[in-house]
Amino acid sequence: MSSKFGTANVFAILILFFVINYPLRAQAPAELKKQTDSIYRVPVGTRIRLRMEGVISSKFSTANDTFLARVAVPVMIHDVAILPVGTLVEGRITEASPAGLGSRDGRIDFRMETLRFSDEVNRSIDGEPVAPLKAKHRSGKWFPAIGGSILGAAIGFAVGSGPGAVIGAGIGGGIGAGAGYSKKGSNIGLKDDDIFEIELKKEVVLPVLDY
Repeated sequence: MSSKFGTANVFAILILFFVINYPLRAQAPAELKKQTDSIYRVPVGTRIRLRMEGVISSKFSTANDTFLARVAVPVMIHDVAILPVGTLVEGRITEASPAGLGSRDGRIDFRMETLRFSDEVNRSIDGEPVAPLKAKHRSGKWFPAIGGSILGAAIGFAVGSGPGAVIGAGIGGGIGAGAGYSKKGSNIGLKDDDIFEIELKKEVVLPVLDY
């Protein structure tokens, strides 16, 4: 009789353990999904459009200079604007060089590094520009060399000599190429109110704010 009673107790304890433990196990995946889909987590690959505040330029900016921009289009998760328009973002220039002779364009590279919600609340981010800044190439870049060749050939023909035209074209082309090399390239940068886009390379966990 006592043996049967002892066996019944063991089964009762096992059933009770299963009943208590099962809801916890069933809840774990749902809780994990809730954390993954949280509005406080901005996933890798999220793109953010920003509006420039101030000016950066390859002409005068240097590495480690900082600058500010603001969110231009709200970032939405589950219909909630987790990064509303106007959210402040700080960037840092990583490399800059001015335009040079030979039509060498300037270069400027940067990253966005900090989300600023207030003077006390901020979050580090790793935001990379979706497209690098490029200079607007002016038309007629090769005109000095081509125009010089044509002018030299015209002078050669004017003196009535075929070889003179060839020599004149060569001299004119050289003069034109020299004039082209003496030209500086274009500086590049961002000016006030310019719109640019970045992509997050790391997940960002936002502070718990009143969204």
